[in-house]
Amino acid sequence: MTAVSDDALASMLDSMHRWEIPGSYGIVGKKAQALQSHGREAVLRQLSWEPSLGFHSTSHSEHPTLAEDSAQRSYNEAREHFLERERVGVEQVTEAIKAPRYFTQPGGNWVPEAAEALPQLGMDVYFTDSFNSYVIDLGTPHWYGEVLHLSFPVINPKPFGLGLPGNLQQAIELLESWQGKTAHDALMVMLHPTELVTYEFWDAVNFAHGQTTVPLKPAPTRTVQEQREALDAFDAYLQEIRHLDIEWCDVEQLRQKIVPRGAVAVTRSQVADAVKTQGWGPLELPQGTLSAAEALYALAVLWDRPDGEHLQVGYVAAPSDWHPTLRLDSARAPDDRVAVFARSVSAHVAKTGRLPSAEAAGVPLEQGMAWLLGQEEPLKFLDYIKAPSDLHWDWPIFPQGFRPLRLWEDARRLAWTIKRARYQNEGYSSR
Repeated sequence: MTAVSDDALASMLDSMHRWEIPGSYGIVGKKAQALQSHGREAVLRQLSWEPSLGFHSTSHSEHPTLAEDSAQRSYNEAREHFLERERVGVEQVTEAIKAPRYFTQPGGNWVPEAAEALPQLGMDVYFTDSFNSYVIDLGTPHWYGEVLHLSFPVINPKPFGLGLPGNLQQAIELLESWQGKTAHDALMVMLHPTELVTYEFWDAVNFAHGQTTVPLKPAPTRTVQEQREALDAFDAYLQEIRHLDIEWCDVEQLRQKIVPRGAVAVTRSQVADAVKTQGWGPLELPQGTLSAAEALYALAVLWDRPDGEHLQVGYVAAPSDWHPTLRLDSARAPDDRVAVFARSVSAHVAKTGRLPSAEAAGVPLEQGMAWLLGQEEPLKFLDYIKAPSDLHWDWPIFPQGFRPLRLWEDARRLAWTIKRARYQNEGYSSR
């Protein structure tokens, strides 16, 4: 929020254009306002020309942060409050620059509500570095909730900009080691402009451990010579990496490489065989991918239909409320009871667009799933959400001891919907 960080942003934009490397720029609402108030019209104009402009929250590290705010509310309350709170920042970015195309959360503020709320703010991509995400490192884009979720590994030193120019060679070597991956493996490089001109993040100086500094203070600033050396090192970094065997693209270019999410035609045996081989979601079929929610819906609808009949399966949302059932009854249920469960699931999805909460016709979802399949299979979709011990709840901005378990539980619930997004150049079977 300082003039030197404005200068750093302008310099970075010049370097990115000089070496013709596409970038994705996530802008905080209050930063967009600050650029306006600082008279940085040239920087705002440059950002308006960028094809991949994102939204980085309304107020970043101001307390209560997004996660702090959401954690004290139920999921539905938090989702509505997220829309109310973040719509302000989206309007700030839109007024100062243009409408943002994706969302990237500030620091450790990964919130599950965004996966279903973002389309109402005009964004259908949640772009997060995997370090701060509740979702595991994903080498490819995935659908999650109602958005395309990008949770790519960060392939640069930590901290990157704060260490330049001293870690320049290390940064280049990290990317050199990435060459040779498969064509669809994805990575990201992340850097904040302020890192190149200060010794510490402005946020860490003013909002550490749940407290706000009054009055707010500027971050300790590097000398003019040190700033120049860091900015030159960033420029040299771009000059080197542009020659690597890596295809650089921004979020918008990546989106264009992906097949839009649509209905997948499946038969009962195709889905059942996939679940028996791969577990309950995400599922890979020759003709497309299915989430666990979509697979359950397909088996429920096709339960009493002739095998070989195709069903077009579109997006099915996660249950509104759900916790894993710890113990299932291994006894085989009579067909009429399975049929009641199947009809209950299909009717609920047809009416609401999502799976029933916890039970259908008085039967826990996992129990009915085992009946439909004829055997119990693991809930593989839960493996896509990190364990609490692996989450970045120790982000320096959060209050000490902050552990928003409700956010984690809802991240797991929404994982019913996770599945891999396919690239345009992947082959498909018509059936």
